[in-house]
Amino acid sequence: MPIMTAKKPDAPRPSAMPAEVRPVAPAPTRGIDHLALVTDDMKATMDFYTRVLKMQLVHVRRVPFERDRGQPPYDKLRHYFFNMGNDTLLAFFEYPKGLARSNRDLPGGMQHLAFHLPRDRFDALIAHVKSCGVNVIGPVPLGGRFFSAYFYDNNGIRLELATSLADASLGVIDSARQTEEEARAELATLFDDAGDVERWLERMPLIADKVV
Repeated sequence: MPIMTAKKPDAPRPSAMPAEVRPVAPAPTRGIDHLALVTDDMKATMDFYTRVLKMQLVHVRRVPFERDRGQPPYDKLRHYFFNMGNDTLLAFFEYPKGLARSNRDLPGGMQHLAFHLPRDRFDALIAHVKSCGVNVIGPVPLGGRFFSAYFYDNNGIRLELATSLADASLGVIDSARQTEEEARAELATLFDDAGDVERWLERMPLIADKVV
């Protein structure tokens, strides 16, 4: 009878995260509950987000007009919600047709909306979006861990599919962390006072070496 020997335990896997200079501070919020955008064609928006981006419609309602709350200035608007992953919702109000389009390139506008995908699911969704007849730009490297593809929804909203070139074990925040040298170089272009640069560096979750 063969002699059974104990299996040698696997060596601990080295961490992909470089040594911390300062840790990530806990946020009082968990993240996004929902983003509320505007369409003037709910049927087309439902088709785009369920068919092209494979998001499930999870809630449909009407909302009354309420004064002095920043509510939309229309009564009983449709307000529909889609599952955009990680227990977060993407919502749309349906405004009347014929209104002027918003300008994403003015202060206060939303320039674009980026959806994160793990690297192993990134290419497949881009291929699916293209198969739906949507023109996709990219994917393109954006420096560091950022790697993204861009397109527009039926409302003209600019959308991004984003993934990370960093180690797959790192989350979104950890993969975006910077060294002091990287952060200092950019902050020095914003502030004339070196003291302001130092104060902001002290608040950032810096790491000793670049992630990518």
